[in-house]
Amino acid sequence: MPEEENKSGLYKVVNPPHIHIGFDKNELMLKTFLMMSIIAYASVMIMGIPALFHILIALGTVLVVHSVIQSYQQWKGMEPTYDSPGSPLVAGMIVGLAMPIEAPYLVTALVAFLTMFLFKYVQGRYLDHKYLNPVASSKALVFLIFAGVFRYIDPEIAARVYHPHHQNLDMLTAEGFEGSLWIFRGEIIPLLGSEVSAAQGLFFWQKHGWIGGASGIIVLIVGAIAAYWLRYKWRIIVSTLGTMTVLAVGTGLYLGGDPLLRIAFHVFTGSVIFMAFFMATEPQSTPMPEGSQYIFGFFLAVLTFVFQLNNIVGGSLYALVIMNMATPLLDRIVLKKPYGHRE
Repeated sequence: MPEEENKSGLYKVVNPPHIHIGFDKNELMLKTFLMMSIIAYASVMIMGIPALFHILIALGTVLVVHSVIQSYQQWKGMEPTYDSPGSPLVAGMIVGLAMPIEAPYLVTALVAFLTMFLFKYVQGRYLDHKYLNPVASSKALVFLIFAGVFRYIDPEIAARVYHPHHQNLDMLTAEGFEGSLWIFRGEIIPLLGSEVSAAQGLFFWQKHGWIGGASGIIVLIVGAIAAYWLRYKWRIIVSTLGTMTVLAVGTGLYLGGDPLLRIAFHVFTGSVIFMAFFMATEPQSTPMPEGSQYIFGFFLAVLTFVFQLNNIVGGSLYALVIMNMATPLLDRIVLKKPYGHRE
C-alpha cells in the first residue's frame, strides 16, 4: 500500500494493519448480512414463522427509518449519512436475531426504531462517533422501560419481554441450575424424531430465548467463518467465549453438577454466542488495540457471567454497554502513538 502524507507534512501515515481488511464498508456490510442470513434461515426452521416475522419487522422498520432520514437529508441539502442500505440492513438483521422469540412484534419494531434513529443516526451525527453498540443500547433501554414501567401498566406484555420468572431461578446450586433448564429439554427434532436433553437443546435446537441463538452450533460455525473472512475483531470473540467457558467449567466443578451443561448454558445461549460474534465486534464501539481487545472480551465475559448467575434478564446487553463505555479508556491506555514515521 502506498504511504499517504498528511496535511502537516510531519508524518507519512500508512494503513494500520489491524483495521485494513481489503474491502470497503458497504462490501463488509453486505457480506455480514449474507452470513447472518444463514443463521436467520436456521432460526426460522427451528423456531417457526414467528421468528421470520420478527426478522422482517426489524428489517422493514430500519429501512423505513433509513428512507425517512435520507429524504430529510436530501431536502436539507445535507450529506447522506449512509450512501447505501448495507449498514441499516445489518442493524435490522441483528435486531431481529437479538429479540426473544416470545417478545411482542411491536417491541421488535420499537427496538429497531431506536437502533436506527437514536443510536445510529443521532449518536453518529451529533457525537461524531458510535460510543455505544446501537442494538445493545436500544434493547437494554427497552428492557429497562418494560421492567420499570410496563410491569405496572400491563404485566402480561412486560412478562413476555422481561421474563421476571427468571429472577426466581436458582443458579448457584447444582440441583437448582439443572432444574432451571427444563425449558430447553424435551423438544422433538423433526426427521430424527428424538427428544433432546437440555444440553443438546442448548447446543443444537433452542426454541426459547434469542432468535439468533436457536442453534448455538450453527452460530459458532457461521460466526467463525465470518470472523475469518470478514476480519472481525477475533481477539474479542476468543477472549469472551474462552473466559465464559473457563468460568462455566470452574463453576460446575466448584458447585457440583455437570460442567458440560454449564458450558451449554453459559456459552451457547444466543445472548452470549450471537452477541460475541455479531455485536461485541462492532468496529466503532469496541477497542482498536489488540491488547485492549483481549481485556474487553475478558471483562465482557465476567460481567455477563455474573449477571447470568444473578438472573438479570438482559445481562449480556448491560455488560456490552458497560464495556462500550470503557472503550475510550482501553484505547487510550494502549494506543499511544499513530501509525507512520517522521520524515
